[in-house]
Amino acid sequence: MPAAEPLAVPARVDAWYVAVAALALAALAALVAPLLLDPDVAVGARLAVAAMGVAAIALSLGTSVPVRYLLEPEGLTVRAGFLTLRLAYRDIVRATPVLSPLAGPSWSLVRLRVALAEGGWIEVAPRDRAALLAELAARAPHLRPHGQGLIDPARARRKAGR
Repeated sequence: MPAAEPLAVPARVDAWYVAVAALALAALAALVAPLLLDPDVAVGARLAVAAMGVAAIALSLGTSVPVRYLLEPEGLTVRAGFLTLRLAYRDIVRATPVLSPLAGPSWSLVRLRVALAEGGWIEVAPRDRAALLAELAARAPHLRPHGQGLIDPARARRKAGR
């Protein structure tokens, strides 16, 4: 089978999710602003608080913006800010649609949970879950349709037989 061309998969971004994150940042700024503007607070303390706030925002944005998913010839690459995770197709044992509030490289609760052979999983939020599942099935022929997702039947049998 010829190697499939890389395919960029757009991430789903829910406006309400972004709004909640922006409101949280605004609330933090509203709480910290009086401290930063108070002339009775030592300059060193104000600088330390400002530096911690900037660092927290930079770290949050640096690990979550932008979110990108790329189906490459050998596996799924997940990019979240400066973080990159590569999942080989052969290591994927299940891909299941979920609604999840857990932390992960996404800006939506509408996700796919991708389980790995060695344990663990990652949740991704493609704009079109069905299209990603179809493309994943085409690129990982060991995965078979199961319910609304995909599963590796050979590995599922082995786990059941343990």
